[in-house]
Amino acid sequence: MPAMTTFLDLLAQATTALRHDGDPDGLAARQALLLATHAATRVTPTDPGAGGAAAAAGWDLATVVILDAVAQLQAGLDTPVLLADGLAEPGADHPALRAGVTALLCQLADRYAAAAAGETGPPWRRLVWAHVAHRLDDAARELA
Repeated sequence: MPAMTTFLDLLAQATTALRHDGDPDGLAARQALLLATHAATRVTPTDPGAGGAAAAAGWDLATVVILDAVAQLQAGLDTPVLLADGLAEPGADHPALRAGVTALLCQLADRYAAAAAGETGPPWRRLVWAHVAHRLDDAARELA
């Protein structure tokens, strides 16, 4: 029986894929962003006591910001990227999940900020990348 891929495994794979694909509009970056979206929209909140309400609010705010970034990024592209069905669920909110999603968001924000500051791509696309970088930094802050 093959080993089950956990959500943390998927985050690690997305982080590795980003290191090998420098295209801000490439498949690796767009799938990584959707994986962060999957985490934010599907995480199971912790118990409202002992800081759980604040933690849940952080995920909620990060979700709104990430969804805005996805909409901005995909609006100018011909073919939207979709995640495969049957992905592992992120499960309950826990420090390793937050750290993994935050690290992925920071890596993506850095990727889009570098692309926006570069000379590649039309000016309107560089503005999109700058906006996406800013939004992903905001989302990472909500989870930190």
